[in-house]
Amino acid sequence: MTLADVAVVGVYATEQARSLPHRTSLDLAQEAVFGAIADAGLEPSDIDGVAADWAGPGGHGTDGASWARALGGPVGWVADSLLDTSGARGVLKAAAAISAGLCDTVVVGGGLAGSFGPGSTVGVGDPAEFTDVWGAYVIPLFALVAAEHMHRYGTTPEQLATVAAAIRNNGATNPEAIMYGKGPYTVDDILASPMLATPFHRLDVCLSGEGGAAVVLTRADRAYDLPHLPVSVLGGAMEAVGGSYVMPPSYSEVGRLGEKAARRAFGMAGVGPADIDLLSLYDPNSFEIIRQLETLGFCPEGEGGSYIEDTTIGPDGSLPINPDGGCLSYAWNGTQQMTLKIVECVRQLREDAVHQVSNVEVALAANAGSAASHYEMAIFGKGL
Repeated sequence: MTLADVAVVGVYATEQARSLPHRTSLDLAQEAVFGAIADAGLEPSDIDGVAADWAGPGGHGTDGASWARALGGPVGWVADSLLDTSGARGVLKAAAAISAGLCDTVVVGGGLAGSFGPGSTVGVGDPAEFTDVWGAYVIPLFALVAAEHMHRYGTTPEQLATVAAAIRNNGATNPEAIMYGKGPYTVDDILASPMLATPFHRLDVCLSGEGGAAVVLTRADRAYDLPHLPVSVLGGAMEAVGGSYVMPPSYSEVGRLGEKAARRAFGMAGVGPADIDLLSLYDPNSFEIIRQLETLGFCPEGEGGSYIEDTTIGPDGSLPINPDGGCLSYAWNGTQQMTLKIVECVRQLREDAVHQVSNVEVALAANAGSAASHYEMAIFGKGL
């Protein structure tokens, strides 16, 4: 088998909010996992592979094998490191395990509560000797990369704000989004918001929140009898240049992160940028969208800003990007925001998304980016 012989057959997203004081991480993870299994038309005992968060109580901390009892039987494959349980990385590793015959049906996902809320700041987490000393955190680290790109290529604050306004407005009309009802935003609104770390205004940067998500993958030959249109995993790739946020990044080092992964993923899928109908991209800030459009090959290096000015990225545009509102407006909930990128692609291909885009045949999901020092992407197709 190959990755193309694996299909996504179930998806689920929990409630998302700035804070969910009435929930726990395990509670959200269980809702997401069992919700995705039910959406696939399967029973928990049908799952024999797990790449899902286990926060406890019960079980053993982060050990994915803790899900075995909850699922009602032994599992044949587990993955339990931080990023293996979410998004494109989790999906690609699960698909590879299925293709290798290690298991038949895998659930990927989890949830987070009690960590983020109003007034919280997304930090690096573990001590980082080369960033903590400067009081750095995620936002200024990404800002370093963006500022260098702007200096080199003349990318403007207005171009960044164009991205932010478009994606935030998607979330403003998505009832599932944390920022539902907030907006609409104009470019001037983005630029008028307080400066956090040059060149990022507050509305250029995603919000932190809590919630969960999960997806179920299985062998293609098993997918035909399930209730939803199967979504094929056409290809994908990963790329990393070091540990996340361990030192201040520069555009010279990480500005093209994802370019090699894109070549591999497009080659595996047998498609190119012109074949992509929808992008579900990591948007911790507005600049990362511009950077990814360049590294994915939608435009040459340095021309992402002008490309955004000439391209409509709303749900009815020529290149829809993050129609659910992305991290900027729908949800950023720890690592499971990466899984939400997969959920949106699958919903679009199944034609049951909130902001449904017309004629989506091929969709691309991508996670993380420049300052994070890692990049994962997966390409999905309608049907088998």
